[in-house]
Amino acid sequence: MRFSVNENAFLKAALNRVAFFVLTTFSLIACAEPANYAFITNQLSNDISVIDIDKQVVVTTIAAGKAPAGIALSQDGQRAIVTNPDSQNISVLDARQFTEISQIPVGQGPVGVATNHDGSIAYVADWYEHKISVVDVDKQQIRQRIDVGKSPAGIIYDEPRNRLYVANRDDNTVSIIDSVTEQVLATVNVGKSPFGLALTADGKRLFSVNVQDSSVTMIDTESLTAAATIEVGEWPYCAVSSPDGKFLYVTNQDENSVSVVDIAAGKSINTIEVEDSPEGIDITANGKHLYVSNWGDDSVSVIDTTTGERITDIKTGKGSRSFGDFIISQ
Repeated sequence: MRFSVNENAFLKAALNRVAFFVLTTFSLIACAEPANYAFITNQLSNDISVIDIDKQVVVTTIAAGKAPAGIALSQDGQRAIVTNPDSQNISVLDARQFTEISQIPVGQGPVGVATNHDGSIAYVADWYEHKISVVDVDKQQIRQRIDVGKSPAGIIYDEPRNRLYVANRDDNTVSIIDSVTEQVLATVNVGKSPFGLALTADGKRLFSVNVQDSSVTMIDTESLTAAATIEVGEWPYCAVSSPDGKFLYVTNQDENSVSVVDIAAGKSINTIEVEDSPEGIDITANGKHLYVSNWGDDSVSVIDTTTGERITDIKTGKGSRSFGDFIISQ
């Protein structure tokens, strides 16, 4: 088939448009691929260290509010929400551009934080007011406040089940909240001074880290009852579950270590040494590496979960804490 001059020009223009669409689409897909970063809140230097997980180095530092502590990452990898207790607000970060978008006032004592899949809603635990603030991030305002126990700290949002789990440190309880009705469904008694929380990937097991009795309480999320108490190291603080749900990793502040718990067996099977006063802990999506923020050493320890060995320590800002979910990875 032959084309006239005009037809050839039309065809050429059409092909150019197709090529542009393909290239643009490919570029957008490439840009949308998950990056491998850890966001470390540094409470004493008022900033966040961003670690490139593949290179295991700090690539940039983001200024935040005063004394950043808690952190949550949206599942799409676009946003990070950081609590700033001393400035009584949260920082909203662009997790791709490594910039602060906004600061939103949230109450007297923001500590723990969780967020939904796109970071449009933040759930903030207020230590002093004993409430959970439900924050509309785009409108930059609190839309609801939910009463919980005394001194809420750790918080997890289980979006598939429309639930919030909150550790109430001074009540020795965990609150379970229906995130749709924004009402408390149940309150479960746990060990002494629960602070951090961890949830298995299937959502069936929730763990409260009980600071003052050196244990974790395993909660059955179907029956909403405490199923077991597991001893760990001295002054445990935070925990994270392996992606396959087989292991729980717990930071022990007073022992400078991480306890490895066999969940099925209900007992600690190993202890891994890290640096001074470990607090926040998170795991890569493939389950191969743990990242542990060390408050007393201004660093992050990286652990190979296959060998159970600490492989390196990365210097960060002062008072590294990262209380919550802080890793974006494939």
